[in-house]
Amino acid sequence: MSGPWEDQDDNNLSKVIKKAKRRTTIRNILISLVVSVIVLFIGVIVNAQLTSHSASKAMSEEYALMEISGPNQYVSGYTDEHGLLSGKLEFSMYKVIEGVPIPWQTKEIGYSVLPFLSFSSIGGDTHGLNIPISDPEMVQGKFEYYRNYNGYNGQRKMAFYIPGVNYNDKVLNDLSILKKMDQDKLVEMAISFDKDYSLADVKAMIPAELTQVWYWVDTYDNRKYYEPYKDGNGNMSFATPEGDNYLFGFGINFDGPDVNEQNFIDALQRGLNGKHQYEFNRINNYLKGEKARPEKTDVRILGVVLTGNAKELQALSGQPYVRGAVLGAVADKY
Repeated sequence: MSGPWEDQDDNNLSKVIKKAKRRTTIRNILISLVVSVIVLFIGVIVNAQLTSHSASKAMSEEYALMEISGPNQYVSGYTDEHGLLSGKLEFSMYKVIEGVPIPWQTKEIGYSVLPFLSFSSIGGDTHGLNIPISDPEMVQGKFEYYRNYNGYNGQRKMAFYIPGVNYNDKVLNDLSILKKMDQDKLVEMAISFDKDYSLADVKAMIPAELTQVWYWVDTYDNRKYYEPYKDGNGNMSFATPEGDNYLFGFGINFDGPDVNEQNFIDALQRGLNGKHQYEFNRINNYLKGEKARPEKTDVRILGVVLTGNAKELQALSGQPYVRGAVLGAVADKY
């Protein structure tokens, strides 16, 4: 048998061990908390750095795309929502008609630190897209398509006709509508030409009182895509005009130097290795042909976006170079 003093020693030892275990547990918990806070803090900083870099890259790529697209469309501002290794940019777009701004649409672009997790298209997710409306005159003329309106503000949307493409003689000419309007109304209008022209030709043949705000460039390397074909019922199906979200060109600087073909070529070069490199390379290869790089003479103009008042735009009536004329947004001078 052991003496009572031995039991007391065992109890004291047990208390010491338990106390040591508690201290070790508390110390480990505190160390874990400190390490977790440090790791979380570092993680937040790293995530912010990585997403900021990705956001900057995505913004640069979208501005490169906007340089060659979006007829008479400009950016008024943007917001950037950061998440975990990803985020979303939202651009607010507007138009300008003779100095009057018109809110037009918003454009959302997703970005990711891991590129394969980003799934946005070339145009991103755009709010303010088409509302197709049946136009009585178009119904009477047996048009196979509708007139489109902006879902954000209810304004008309422009449409463009590629020279040489068969639209089954269903080409809009809204110049007659201008006569029915208040002659002081400010309007934009998409003019589609009968053939391609040089920029110098376009500037010379358009009446001086009209503002040429955007030039539509020939980037169509596959014209066979637009040829008529028979549908499943044996009926002929014809091409429909191009909407303003899926064509390319260049616009003017309201407060800067004149823009010309070289600006379009330079913009193409900046986008050859970015997110939209397929489209940039396709256009670049089409324009340059066998050359190392496109030249100014390779940039041919298929149409132009004009602004002015309703009276001034009627000067285009009867002009042989006008194949199609589609009214866009309308604004009041004051």
